[in-house]
Amino acid sequence: MKKVSETEGKIIQLATDLIQKRGVNGFSFADIATEIGIKKASIHYYFPSKLDLVLRVIALYSENFAYDLQMIKDRETNLTDRLSQFAGLYRRNLETEKLCLCTMLSTESQSLSDPINQAVAAFFQMNHDWLHEVFKETTLSSQEAQEFFAMVQGLQVLARASQDLASFDRVIQTKINQLQKK
Repeated sequence: MKKVSETEGKIIQLATDLIQKRGVNGFSFADIATEIGIKKASIHYYFPSKLDLVLRVIALYSENFAYDLQMIKDRETNLTDRLSQFAGLYRRNLETEKLCLCTMLSTESQSLSDPINQAVAAFFQMNHDWLHEVFKETTLSSQEAQEFFAMVQGLQVLARASQDLASFDRVIQTKINQLQKK
């Protein structure tokens, strides 16, 4: 990715935060401009449209997430630790009452453009591929990897809605323990 200016970085960071909390349809360039203290035209200088901004946000989020996944794979050697760390990538958003960026976007997929939905699908595929590789190193199946990913996705939505982070932790740990016994 190209180097970003301070203003562009603030726009991207705030847009990421707003999408994770409210969704794409829950904010405008005016919201960003007011929060940062700039004119809407300044945002359009960097991002001609909301689509351009959202695609950039997804690209950066995905790039950072891919880095985190690689770090987990490089650092952790056993399934339990890898899966706990993977779930932790999603949990950290819940700690600030947010969802994973792409999880939030997927809830709005019917009202989003194809390029956004394709970027979200690519993010989910990256996650599935990573889990598939991790599970392949064990006796567990690709189907079990897909089930674990679907569980993490659903749990974060439920945990946020119920404001019950402990339930997220409990269910994740129970599932990891079950997988470890196989």
